[in-house]
Amino acid sequence: MNILIWSPFLQKVGTTSNVCNLINANTKYYKQELNSIDLINVFGEWDEYDFDNKKVNKIKLLNFNFLNKIKKSGFFRSRIFTFLIIILCFVPLIQLMKRKNYDFFFIHLITFLPIFLARFLNNKIKIILHISGFPKLTFFRSYFWKNNQKYIYKVICPSIETRNLLIEKNIFEKDKMNVIKDPHISPSQIIKLKNGASKQKTKLKNNILAIGRLTKQKNYIFLLEVFKKLLVLKDDLKLTIIGEGEDREIIENKIRSLGIQSHVILEGFQKNVYKYLDNSLCYFSTSLWEGPDLAMLDAAFSNVPIICSDCKSGRKEFIENNKRGYIFKTNDFNSAVKTFKIFLDDEKFEIKRKLIMAKREVKNFTRFRYFLDLKKILNT
Repeated sequence: MNILIWSPFLQKVGTTSNVCNLINANTKYYKQELNSIDLINVFGEWDEYDFDNKKVNKIKLLNFNFLNKIKKSGFFRSRIFTFLIIILCFVPLIQLMKRKNYDFFFIHLITFLPIFLARFLNNKIKIILHISGFPKLTFFRSYFWKNNQKYIYKVICPSIETRNLLIEKNIFEKDKMNVIKDPHISPSQIIKLKNGASKQKTKLKNNILAIGRLTKQKNYIFLLEVFKKLLVLKDDLKLTIIGEGEDREIIENKIRSLGIQSHVILEGFQKNVYKYLDNSLCYFSTSLWEGPDLAMLDAAFSNVPIICSDCKSGRKEFIENNKRGYIFKTNDFNSAVKTFKIFLDDEKFEIKRKLIMAKREVKNFTRFRYFLDLKKILNT
């Protein structure tokens, strides 16, 4: 079996972690069946990534140095570079798809191009559209997916809610769609990271931790306003935000305007978040939309209480009516403050019960579980 993967990214997002885990899960558990996995490296975005299996072949499809040197963040810049990727990869990608006898083609980001090119191919390559998070169904995306679904073999959804949305909007046929939890959890890898983190743990007390890129999606302005109110409930709280993004300056200005500089720390992007998780009072997410939320899974694995918004995503499925954490109404100031107060007032045994239930659910997000579910599709 030969697998090709397409996932060009301009900035680090959760999807990159999913691609790494897809590769690691297949190379670890597929033995005789797997011949090769080729990862298309459009302009060097995958150069710094390491994979568990050294035998994995990474194909550098295109390597334009100017793309690496120019800032790619921001709404307009990202749109321009997306357009450039589509134009510059058009011919090389179709040549690659024709040249090698691939069985499956996993596509994650900028999916328009490989789906469009499939109409010009006569080979039997099976395209698997891997949807990350909760997709924005713009008119163009909905129309394109719906009218080109005959070129897509299967669709992998990260949550039941995402699958139901696509069914409701009549985007794909039901038999094409499969719910497979993102393969984020690798116990052995996490233990290794946690051991490394234990040597450099932070010493913050009563720390609320938020993880994610500094973008509108994560709703950090709302989080800061909520945190200002939480300081009335408990004045020794700290808020640490891990992530980098185009909204950093806006967030820094908001911190100053609220006068909470001494309580908020912007740590930027961190490869190892466990030194922060192990010292946090809770993980707090105010996202407007989200996937299953990889940081939430890290928190659950690390026995850190979860407080998050009920935005459209797989998180509601995970929390399940406050069974495995605490959930509040998205963008609802009073609901967020009230939910945090409930968390503060909860008995220790109740918090521990939620932590145990959350950690049990995490097993559905392991690489091995992903492999078992994916195998059903590949062997169909």
